[in-house]
Amino acid sequence: MEPSKKKPTQVLNFLWINLDLPPKPDPEDGSIRQPLPPEYIENVREAGIQHPDADIDFWFDSKRLTEKQWSYLKTMLEDSMTNVHLKDLRSIPEYDKEELYNRPETNPYWRSGYDSVIWLQIDAAKILISLQGNYDQHFFADLDHAHLDIESKTVQTMLKKNGLMIGSAGANYVSIENQLWGFNRSRNGFFKRYYKAALKESYKGNLGYDELIKRTGPLKIRRWSVLPVYKDKYCLPIGSKGMAHAQQPGHEWDGKSYWSHGNDDADKKKPAVISAWLLKEIFKAVSEGRPVPRKEPSTDLVPLKDWQKATALFQPPAPGKPARKQSRSSRGLPAGA
Repeated sequence: MEPSKKKPTQVLNFLWINLDLPPKPDPEDGSIRQPLPPEYIENVREAGIQHPDADIDFWFDSKRLTEKQWSYLKTMLEDSMTNVHLKDLRSIPEYDKEELYNRPETNPYWRSGYDSVIWLQIDAAKILISLQGNYDQHFFADLDHAHLDIESKTVQTMLKKNGLMIGSAGANYVSIENQLWGFNRSRNGFFKRYYKAALKESYKGNLGYDELIKRTGPLKIRRWSVLPVYKDKYCLPIGSKGMAHAQQPGHEWDGKSYWSHGNDDADKKKPAVISAWLLKEIFKAVSEGRPVPRKEPSTDLVPLKDWQKATALFQPPAPGKPARKQSRSSRGLPAGA
């Protein structure tokens, strides 16, 4: 009888970097600014459900969040999930001490191109977080691709044969993207050198993505390859959603109106918040050991006229007045029944 093969240890990393450093103070009404679109938290939790044996690490910069924002994120992310973790980028010495990551975003039009500091930081930091921890397999995915199936036959075959998997922009053609990747221990050195080169380029105002393109060549990973690796052997078609989905809802420069150059008011939005009521209910649920509420209460109200019609049928008659006789149609009966 053959001994069972040991399942490789895996980590799937996600990243979010907020614009302000330090963060703006919490509003005085007890609410907090939304740290990121709430659906992304649910995307990461779903990844944890789909891959219960993998560590799911969601990285944030604690110096860009208030204490209440951090507590909210930790609670909403880790609630009832033993394999999903809120991770602090500041716990990585190479991040904490690096000047690049200690710059705030100062460009209101950060969404209008990839030359703003936030994009330089993200492109470099996603490589760095991918190198954290002692795992057999490391994965990174942008939040729009949190559904990445790291255990699929396609992904595992790529890692087994080539030690590497990189997202490709389309199924019918090959175009390297840096929105997701995976690698095993044989490619640790490749990604360490990739990070070093990407960081160097960031200080020149160039995206780290460009270094990935150079190192995956038209035919093979260049001199750092163990074996020639052809693109159709390590490219996973994913489609490319790009920056159209990147928003900072809790910031005045949320990014939704980045195309409206010349109109400053269009780029200064009222920040989206998590209400004081919801925060209170969340932390109350934690203290009571029950599931936390995950959304604000519905504000949909029944129109006044409909409410009056609905309640009039059940109102008792006023003293001295006979009860109003309902027509057959108002009781839902045909006229001739």
